[in-house]
Amino acid sequence: MRYAAVVAFLAFGLLGLPAQTTTNFLVLHTFTAPSGSPSANSDGASPFAGLVLNGQTLYGTTADGGSAGFGTIFQMNTDGSNFLTLYNFTDANDGATSMAPLVAAGGVLYGTTSAGGSDSFGTVFAYDTSASNFSTLYTFTNGVDGTGPVAGLLLSGSNLYGTTPGKFLGPNYGTVFTINTNGSNFSVLHNFSAPSSLHYTNSDGFLLSGPLFLSGSTLYGVATDGGANGDGTLFSMASDGSTFGPTYDFAAAAGFPLSNGGGADPQGGVVLSGATLFGTAYDGGSNGWGTVYQYDIDSAVFSPLYTFTAGPDYESPQGPLVVSGNMLYGTTPATIFGLSTNGTEFTNLFSFPSTTSDGSGNPTNATGFDPNGGLVQAGQTLYGTTQSGGSNGFGTIFAFNLSTAAIIAIPLTIQQAPGAVILTWNSTAFSLQSAPMLSGTFTNVPGATSPCTNALTASQMYFRLQAN
Repeated sequence: MRYAAVVAFLAFGLLGLPAQTTTNFLVLHTFTAPSGSPSANSDGASPFAGLVLNGQTLYGTTADGGSAGFGTIFQMNTDGSNFLTLYNFTDANDGATSMAPLVAAGGVLYGTTSAGGSDSFGTVFAYDTSASNFSTLYTFTNGVDGTGPVAGLLLSGSNLYGTTPGKFLGPNYGTVFTINTNGSNFSVLHNFSAPSSLHYTNSDGFLLSGPLFLSGSTLYGVATDGGANGDGTLFSMASDGSTFGPTYDFAAAAGFPLSNGGGADPQGGVVLSGATLFGTAYDGGSNGWGTVYQYDIDSAVFSPLYTFTAGPDYESPQGPLVVSGNMLYGTTPATIFGLSTNGTEFTNLFSFPSTTSDGSGNPTNATGFDPNGGLVQAGQTLYGTTQSGGSNGFGTIFAFNLSTAAIIAIPLTIQQAPGAVILTWNSTAFSLQSAPMLSGTFTNVPGATSPCTNALTASQMYFRLQAN
């Protein structure tokens, strides 16, 4: 075998961990502790959902608290000033426990509740900020229309699109629905099929928790379970419901942690950059702790982009990603991370400190914990919520300034030697990984320490560093 093509060897490194400071992280609001039954307060508690930005105003919802104890709609300025509770859910007709981010159009906010309403199975609602007017657009019945939506809505023109998660015992197993912004013309575009009783397998997916994404006239989404292997699907469908296809079946995961090649149990939906969809998987990957993945629409090729290690990068990403230029930003339950869209640069932007009990069982810390609602970006600032933690234990609203993030680069260098290449890096917090193709599965090079001499046994090989 000739090795004249040694230049085909490519070395690239992932960005290392940033210096952990809080100068670029700011808590904008700490939710107060509710009391009573149901637990009530003035501002809400436990914001499971992320935020939406409209001008210089952030809007969001809480799952608990408020004057009636069933959650709130709130607003605040991006600098943390003028927090205001806009609406208090009452459960009976308007809904309760809003777990999905809002969508804004002009001065109107649209959202869902996972419970409450006249039939107690959740609602679709609108709130006019200029008139301070709340209206229930639709009440779910737990029939063929679905029950308990937990994913955010998608707005296109005068149409809202959304999903319901489904229940294992039915009578519905998840839906994709549409409704006009004035509450008319509710329609189910797709009813997901019943999963098997043994491995949660079916033809299209089951348990939908992530938002939809629209490109042209095609909707894209993910199902956390179901599909051919029972570990979720990435699906596409026409926005009028005329066609549906499980675009990708996530590979079966086994053992604990649940490991496979590319990920399992996707929860955060997908975002599109060019012709590539990006998303996160809660489990799976070579380490079993979840992945960031990509799917090329044109070539129908799926590949893992980053595999979490349960080390400094933490584990189990749940929220949706934000795409900004050639960067992706996302969260795990304990971190904010950045990843380049080609997978070559990963950085742990911020680590939320662990929580301690306040004596009443509330998990408290300085910053919040569980930022699983995802992020929203404005310029060089990322905004988000934590559903727990903070000084009162019931969550926070935070801002993270990307322009002041201190990132330490960990370079990987490569040198040619007779019949081998020598790889060198300067941090023991990273392990050397290799793959035969750039789109392939990267695995640890056994026993590799810097400098590492790697014999030439193939015509090409790709190397990278990954946080331990």
